[in-house]
Amino acid sequence: MDTDRLIENIIEQIKEAQIKLGYVKEVIRLYFPAASLSLLLQIPEESADVLAEQLQKESSLKDTMLGEMQFSSCKGNRVEVCILPQGAEYVHQYVKDPPFLVSIIQLFGENHHLTIEEICRAFEKFNPNYICKKMEEGMDFDYVLYFPDETPDAWYYCIRMEMGHTIYHRFSKEDYLGFGC
Repeated sequence: MDTDRLIENIIEQIKEAQIKLGYVKEVIRLYFPAASLSLLLQIPEESADVLAEQLQKESSLKDTMLGEMQFSSCKGNRVEVCILPQGAEYVHQYVKDPPFLVSIIQLFGENHHLTIEEICRAFEKFNPNYICKKMEEGMDFDYVLYFPDETPDAWYYCIRMEMGHTIYHRFSKEDYLGFGC
């Protein structure tokens, strides 16, 4: 079970929220579909009940830089990860804001009607070797952009343009590939 990848993912999600919304020393709850969590942990797919139980017992998660975390299953075969306030504080104090992520959040925050060309220029500033693919008709998103060498970022940014409004969602490579793309 690769708990290091889980902790890294949690830290990155907390950092994204803090960049977007600001820092508050509070409990943070993240929800992972059981299939996604199994991929992240690099274990065979399990139900949310089994995963939550395994993670709650996992000794490597008892005393992390995020403090003790709590895991429970919830509706929709998802696992709730509860990070106590000291975890939010740790991320705020010790995890630097990734320049690329700050740039993307600012771009989407300042202009809600972005074109794919504007988004591509933002990616190109950080690494000209990015990939931008138009997604097939009928998919939930219009485009996906990512850096194949994971520099400066390993996430897959799925872009949706709807009624003049442009949004993004970040996915791990495994989750993105799980969409059947």
